[in-house]
Amino acid sequence: MLMTGGLPAASAQVNNSKGKIKFTQSDMAKLRWIEGSWRGSDADGKLIFYENYHFVANEIVIKSYAEDSTFTKVKRIGRVYLQNDEIIHRGEGMLWSATKLSHSQVEFAPKKKATNSFIWQRESADVWIAKLRFNDETGEQKEVTFRMERIKR
Repeated sequence: MLMTGGLPAASAQVNNSKGKIKFTQSDMAKLRWIEGSWRGSDADGKLIFYENYHFVANEIVIKSYAEDSTFTKVKRIGRVYLQNDEIIHRGEGMLWSATKLSHSQVEFAPKKKATNSFIWQRESADVWIAKLRFNDETGEQKEVTFRMERIKR
């Protein structure tokens, strides 16, 4: 996933006395751009995958991963939701918490059982970039970039 210079300031979020960012339902609405079906690929175009995002009750994003663009064989499902003033991403027993949010980008950090962080960055109505950061087996920080393109139905 490609890296950019910093994230834009997230004006709607408020830090509490512990320095933790508090998110609201209006912050969840900033993620509406991700709703839809997407084809993802790595920089070499060798790894191809499909994801679908769907809002429910203006708070929950259902994220499904599928083998192909028909989404008939879903491999796994994740969720992004607002809970206790946090935007949480849950998938495969792991939790991430949003640390920064704007109308075009969200950054997630590991919260429980997860070891990687990631950024979703909107480029246009039909393209966004996912940047995955992790440490390899030697402890060196790595970054992988995936380009997500909207599937027109």
